[in-house]
Amino acid sequence: MLRRVRTALRGKYRKYKDTFVKSLLEGDTEANVDYLADTLLDFMEQECERCMSNRMMCALRPACPNRKFLNILLRFGVDVKDLPSFCYEQQLSSVNTYLEGSSKTKIIDTVLPIKEFLNLLSGGGERLMGPLREGNVEKLSKELFIELKRATPEVLTSVGEDYILALVDDGLYYFDLSCEIAIINPRDTTIKSKKIISDLINIYRERYKLDLELREEFEGLFYLDIFIPLENSQNKFKDKIEGILKDYEQKFLRFTDYVSNYFTDSKINLVLEIKTPTIQQKNDVTFKKIINTFIQINNLIKEINQLSPA
Repeated sequence: MLRRVRTALRGKYRKYKDTFVKSLLEGDTEANVDYLADTLLDFMEQECERCMSNRMMCALRPACPNRKFLNILLRFGVDVKDLPSFCYEQQLSSVNTYLEGSSKTKIIDTVLPIKEFLNLLSGGGERLMGPLREGNVEKLSKELFIELKRATPEVLTSVGEDYILALVDDGLYYFDLSCEIAIINPRDTTIKSKKIISDLINIYRERYKLDLELREEFEGLFYLDIFIPLENSQNKFKDKIEGILKDYEQKFLRFTDYVSNYFTDSKINLVLEIKTPTIQQKNDVTFKKIINTFIQINNLIKEINQLSPA
């Protein structure tokens, strides 16, 4: 008797996603990777053609959320002439609207070639394009700072050997000069080095005016010491403060690897541990983890400062 063959497979493979990713990261056989790449790229081409055939859908509700396929292609360095043209036009328009401050939504993990971004930012001015062509990172950073301050005085920048970070109000720009791309509001983007993590921490320390010390106990293992001053009147709320800290401990553990706190009559010392790519086999440190950590630190301080005698 022939066994009945079950053909319904939808959802069955997804539970092996982590194993699949691990296999690719560890270097599966070249033939397997080549086959998967061909299959994926063919699928992406078909999806992009289908999406752009309905311009209304492509403009308002693209088939891939947040134009993820387009952003992947841009990260790969695909030539502009080989991009899905109408989709790319929508991306340029969205970024331009965002830069003008008239966007009603915050764009996330949005990628553009750095030349295109600087062209939108400066209106084609030579002031930004010149330093980029010259490879003068310091000069480019200074000119970026000047250009971004036209919109708001709240601009913080940090410069590395092949990158620039710029925090504008609550918007973050990451310029990856080695890949020649700009990422607007990176969140799920992986952070490639501990230097970028360190610079990002220092930018947000300044943004939130925190009493914070960054120390590296071992190679690639960061500890953040955050000091929160307490008023004499707040000592009456010791039990409440302990409860607040306990609640926030769980929130911090979503983004960090370890959390502890110590507090006296005059201050709280919050300690957070962050593992950098240097000591991790699989780098899972994203911009979102660092940014959300600082959002929670700021929320914690606000909640404690609201405690006052009845």
